[in-house]
Amino acid sequence: MVKLQTDFEIITFKGTKLRIATIDIGTNSTRMLIADVENGQVKPLFKTGKVTRLGQGVKKNGYLLKESIERTIKVLEEFKKIIERYEAEKVIAVTTEAARLAKNADEFLNRVKELGIELKILSDREEAELVYIANVFHFKPSVSAMTVDLGGGSTEIAYGEGERLLYYESLKFGVVVLLENFIHSDPPTEEEFTNLEGFIKNNLENFKKRAGIKEPFVVYGVGGTITSVVAMEERMTVYDTDKVHGYTVTYSLIKKWYKKVVSMKTEERKNIVGLEAGRADVIVPGLAFFKVFCEVFDVDKITVSELGLLYGLALKEARRCQKG
Repeated sequence: MVKLQTDFEIITFKGTKLRIATIDIGTNSTRMLIADVENGQVKPLFKTGKVTRLGQGVKKNGYLLKESIERTIKVLEEFKKIIERYEAEKVIAVTTEAARLAKNADEFLNRVKELGIELKILSDREEAELVYIANVFHFKPSVSAMTVDLGGGSTEIAYGEGERLLYYESLKFGVVVLLENFIHSDPPTEEEFTNLEGFIKNNLENFKKRAGIKEPFVVYGVGGTITSVVAMEERMTVYDTDKVHGYTVTYSLIKKWYKKVVSMKTEERKNIVGLEAGRADVIVPGLAFFKVFCEVFDVDKITVSELGLLYGLALKEARRCQKG
């Protein structure tokens, strides 16, 4: 049985010492975690991420843009130097919705392979399950749980009881897709964000009907939008993972920041303390999503989690070692 203890020290097993690097190449950002698996624990050593917008325009034209590929490759080259410096013995790299959709995904995978990194296109179920299991292991909720991973190109929502995943769905939109489809003015017009909210509401209400969710349940929010709420509220000039992880974000706090950002231009949002400049545009659809989510599911708080896909991949590798 996997025992979760303190933040980022959650795995107990007998296995070989291993230093791993997990990489998640999403539609909006590319992230990496380097961690040690030793003496029955996974201990993160380094975590980083950059907005690379790999999936820019992929929903519209069906292809990964050359400039998007180049941006991502440049960041992976930086990551590779860090991996070498930390002397990681194994690299686990995955990509998600943008590559699932792109007709030229093989071109991107080959470019990554030239760097010496084998990249796997993760299925939406794998993506949802990895995030869900990592969070229920860590938080050990006494009631049913839901994880909401708002990405750039898709949104994975998983619901279950303990380790048992009862229902999941990958909604085929994320902050980049919502931005491209609904926000064409700067700042957005009232009509634009009304249409945006209506689209999100319709999709979430349909999900709710299909999922058969029963109360009570807790919600864990994952991804750059919900962590940005904490960073903005706490005016973080330096991102503090320990403070963000486990933070309770209320519905009223989400509404407060949503009201503020929709009235500002993108360049103005870049001056908000705690908001990464690369998220200045996508923060609008991101906050719209969580505002509507709270309304549809009648929840007044979301627990912010740093245990996203990167950590889920590390957990899966640790369990594999356990079996080995």
